[in-house]
Amino acid sequence: MATPTKAAPKEVRISEAEFTAGAQKREQIPAPVGPEIAFAGRSNVGKSSLLNMMLARKGLARTSRTPGCTRQINFFDVTVASGPKLVFVDLPGYGYAKVSKTESRDWKKLLEGYLQERPTLEAVVVLVDARRGVEQDEADLVEFLGLRKGLPVFIAVTKLDKLSKSDQKPRLAAIEKAAGVKVVGTSAETGAGREELWNRLLHVTTHRLDEAESAKLV
Repeated sequence: MATPTKAAPKEVRISEAEFTAGAQKREQIPAPVGPEIAFAGRSNVGKSSLLNMMLARKGLARTSRTPGCTRQINFFDVTVASGPKLVFVDLPGYGYAKVSKTESRDWKKLLEGYLQERPTLEAVVVLVDARRGVEQDEADLVEFLGLRKGLPVFIAVTKLDKLSKSDQKPRLAAIEKAAGVKVVGTSAETGAGREELWNRLLHVTTHRLDEAESAKLV
C-alpha cells in the first residue's frame, strides 16, 4: 500500500499587523488583551527577519546589523485573515549585546517576569541558528520555560538556507533531540517553514481559545 502523502501546511494570510507598544520596564508592559505568542533568541539569530516573514511585512520588526538592537519587549497586534486576533511579542535578544552587567540583569528580570506571570501567554518560539545549533543559552531558556506547566514551546531553526540541502534534515533532527521540543526549519530568505510554524501556533492558540470559551459555559 502506498504511503499517504503528507498534506502541505495551509497558507496563512495576515490582514492586519501593527506595532502597538514597547516596554523597557515592567510597569510599561500593556494590559493583556488577547492570546500572545512570544519570540525569543540570541541577538544575532535573525529574530526580526523571522517576525517580518511571519507577518508578511518587510520592515515592521526592525532589523539591524548591530546585535542587541532590541532593548525592550515589543508588542504587535496581529489579525489572521479568517482567523483569530493575536499579539506577537518580540523579546529582547540575548547573548551578544554589549551592555553593562546592570542592564543585562534588568533584562533578565524583565524577561523572566513576563514569561512566568503573563496570563495571556499561549506559546513561546525559541530561535536557534541552524549553523550553531542549541547552545547553553537556548538550553537554559527551554528548561526555564518548562517550569511553567502546559506552556507550549517550539524551536524555530533560522537561516536554514545557509546549510546545504543534504545537511538540513539531519541538523533539524539533531537540534530537536538536543532541545527536547518540536522544531521547525525556517528561512527568512526563502520563506521556508512559514506555513508550518504558523499552523503549529494557530493549532495551539485556537485550542486554548476553545477551552476558554468552554470554561465560560460551565
